[in-house]
Amino acid sequence: MDSLFNPAVMLLKRLSVALLTLVLVGCSISTPNQQPVLKNTDQTLVDAHQQRLDSIFRWQLSARLAIIQRQTNERDGLYLDWRWQRQPDTRQQLRFSHPLKGQLATLTMLPEHAELTLEGERYQGDNAEQLLQRVLGARLPLDELSQWVLGKVTPTLNQRQFISGGRLAAASVTRANAEHWSIQWFYGDAADPLPQQIQLQSAQLLIKIQMNEWQLTPSLTAQPVTQDADTL
Repeated sequence: MDSLFNPAVMLLKRLSVALLTLVLVGCSISTPNQQPVLKNTDQTLVDAHQQRLDSIFRWQLSARLAIIQRQTNERDGLYLDWRWQRQPDTRQQLRFSHPLKGQLATLTMLPEHAELTLEGERYQGDNAEQLLQRVLGARLPLDELSQWVLGKVTPTLNQRQFISGGRLAAASVTRANAEHWSIQWFYGDAADPLPQQIQLQSAQLLIKIQMNEWQLTPSLTAQPVTQDADTL
C-alpha cells in the first residue's frame, strides 16, 4: 500500500521541475530561531493581537514554499503568490511558479467552489481540499491555512503556545481524517505582528512557507505599505 505522503509529494512533482527548483528555492528555506514561549499567557494581549489581525480585510503574500518528505528527506519547492480578500466575500487565489518555467498552476478558492488550473487543464470542485485530493491525490490542510499564515487562532487549534505580544508560536490540529499536524510560527523580531515563516508538520511531511513580502489592507504597522493587495 502507498504511504500517505506519496500523493502530496506527487502534487509538487507535477507542479515543478524538482531538482532545479530544489536548488533555487527549497534548500534556501532555513528554520529561524524561535523566541521563548511564554509560560503564562496574557489572554488580554492575545485577544488584542487577534483583533489586529481580524482588521485585515485584504492581503497579498509573496513567499517561498518547500515540501519535505520526512522519511526520505526528498524536497521540492516553488514560489508562491497568494491573494486573499474578505470583502465583498471571502475568496483567495494561489499562484505557483518556477523561477525559470514561469507560472505552473493556479488554485482559486471561491465561496461556492474551487478551481485548479494545471498543465493547461482546468478542474473544479466544491472546495480546494476535495479538489486537490480528487485531481492529484494530495491531502493538504488548506481550509484554514489562510488564517494560520497570518498567525490567527482558529477553533481547531489545540495546545496553543504564545510568545511576547500575544503572538501565536505553536499549536497542533487533528484533521477530520485523523491526520495530526503540528504547526510552528516564527517571527523576525519582537515588533513583527506577522510571521516570518510558518511550518506545518505531519508524520509524513514538513511544509515550510517563508514570507518574502506582505501587502495588507489596512497596514498593521506605522509605515504604510507601498501598494495594497489587488482585488482578485
